[in-house]
Amino acid sequence: MSDIKNLSREPKNQSKSDLTQFSATENLFLNGNDSLIDKIDAFPKYSSRQSIAKFLTKYEIFKKIININGSIIEGGVLHGGGTLAWAKLSSILEPTNHTRKIIGFDTFDGFPSVSEKDTQDSDGSLNKIGALKGSHFNEVESAVEVYDLNRPLSHIPKVELIKGDICETVVNFAEKNPHLVVSLLYLDVDLYEPTKVLLETFISRMPKGAVVVFDELNAKMFPGETCAVDEILGISNIKIERFSFDSYVSYATIC
Repeated sequence: MSDIKNLSREPKNQSKSDLTQFSATENLFLNGNDSLIDKIDAFPKYSSRQSIAKFLTKYEIFKKIININGSIIEGGVLHGGGTLAWAKLSSILEPTNHTRKIIGFDTFDGFPSVSEKDTQDSDGSLNKIGALKGSHFNEVESAVEVYDLNRPLSHIPKVELIKGDICETVVNFAEKNPHLVVSLLYLDVDLYEPTKVLLETFISRMPKGAVVVFDELNAKMFPGETCAVDEILGISNIKIERFSFDSYVSYATIC
């Protein structure tokens, strides 16, 4: 689960040490004498261990699909950190793979709707319309443009952002792109309906060895993801693996 979700939770769901560190890190970053670019380059100095673990998770997952043909579908862009992580990992680890696209879907306006399966027995306070609104679409788009300034084969588009209700945009995108093969499907939309649509639409486009990643599986705060995964894939039908350093993210390999 991303840091923004952790920060957006009620204080009672945070440890005292977490809250103290969030505040101390902000002060350290804002009051440091180094230039902004030096601070960015020295990111481990300011990033939480949870954030670094989250990036390491993406790195380990990317290694699993590096020899699998297909693009990366990210359901849930939020601030664009994941989207740009996939893009930069691709540029670093496979600089000439111009057919691997990074395609991010998000409303960029928070949750458009919430179903009963998202609120039943949930212990969270974020299951409501408009929750988890991340960065503005134009801001993430600008980050992609900056990324394009320094990457191999930069004349060929690498990242595509799809704005709108995922339950509608995903189906339309798939219909307009019959060539699409998916090597990685990253499910981070939290809710039942968009998770179900993403699975229904893209699983048939995933070859053996491709990976489906779950960000809120077995999370009481967002029960809808588990419901959707169980309906479409069947929890007992897949081997769900995880990394020892990441509490939330798990994944299954298509076989």
